[in-house]
Formats: sequence, C-alpha cells, structure tokens
Amino acid sequence: MVRLGCIILAVVTGLGACAPRYEMTAPAAFKRFEQRGGYRAITADGVMLKAREVKNYPEGDLPFWTDALQRHLLARGYVQKGKTACFKTQKGVDGCTLVFLLPHGAEDWAFAQTVFVQGNRIVLVESAGLFDCFAKIEADLATALRSFDPGE
Repeated sequence: MVRLGCIILAVVTGLGACAPRYEMTAPAAFKRFEQRGGYRAITADGVMLKAREVKNYPEGDLPFWTDALQRHLLARGYVQKGKTACFKTQKGVDGCTLVFLLPHGAEDWAFAQTVFVQGNRIVLVESAGLFDCFAKIEADLATALRSFDPGE
C-alpha cells in the first residue's frame, strides 16, 4: 500500500513538472498567484488574468484561430469592443487580442482573449472583470502582453 502511494505521488509530482510555464511582466495592478506552471494573476478589484494552452487542432495559423475565436464569441452574444489588435512580442512572437463586452446580471463585463499559435499548440491569455475595473488597466495590459513569452 505504501508503494502504491509512492507511485501515485511520483506521477502527480511529475505531471506538475510538465505544466507549461509562461512569463510576462504584468501591469503593477496585478499580483501573480504562486503556483506550479501556467500563469494566473489578479487585481485588487477582481480583474483576472490567466494563460493556458490547447492543441492546435485542426491545425491552423494565427489569422485562422483569431477569426474562429471572434466568430465563436460573436455567435454567443458577445459584443466586440474595437478592432482586433495584432502585435509582435519582444521575442518576435505574433499575437492578436480581441476584447469583448457582455452583460452579467446588472453589470457589464469585459473579456479579452489574446491568441498565440506555437506549432502544435495555441496559447491563450485571457483576462476578464467588471468593465469599469478592466478599463482602468486595459492599456497597461496591452503593453504587458508584448512581454509575454509563450514558451517553446
């Protein structure tokens, strides 16, 4: 029984080591959660920021996945705020950010998705919060995304 526990512990510990590690110089308003892998941060007024990845399947490039994401969210009732903002990170990685607005109860929320396509994976940097809170950090967040490193 002790042996089985050791094996399970080894597997769980090993899985954590495989989690993607992303780096970004977040705006001063954000405080990063200390955790293994991934990237998560929050502001005092509740604007969340996180990075995650999904498989690039079916395989597509950045314009394909940016368009697919836009169509998907618009079809679900989200309203796009402004135009899609495409840019290069400091490491030369192409990314595109889409910002959407949506009502949530009696409040308006903002939801931003930044897409990076890295070979067989898509890295998404997502942020969301009450519109008024999000609007205060939106420009700083756009600047910070240029420092994002989606890893290899």
